[in-house]
Amino acid sequence: MTTRALLMVLSLAFAAACGDDAADRPKDAGIDAPTTPDAGCFENPQTHAEIINACTTAQKVFKKPNLPLLQADGSLPSLPP
Repeated sequence: MTTRALLMVLSLAFAAACGDDAADRPKDAGIDAPTTPDAGCFENPQTHAEIINACTTAQKVFKKPNLPLLQADGSLPSLPP
C-alpha cells in the first residue's frame, strides 16, 4: 500500500470515528452562554467572560508590526532552495 493510499484510509477512518451523532451530545452542548449586548466593561468581574472584559485604567496600545518580508500583495517570498 502506498503512503498516499494509507493516508487516505487513515483520514477516512478518523472522519468516520468523529461523526456528528446528536445522541452522544448533552442536550445543551454547543449553546453559548447568554451575553449582555453592549456590556462595555464589568466593575466586579466574577466569570471568565467578565474578567476578560473587566474595567481597567490601562492605556490601549495599537501595534503596527514591521514585516519587512511581506510583499505588497500580502504574500511572502518563496523559500530558498
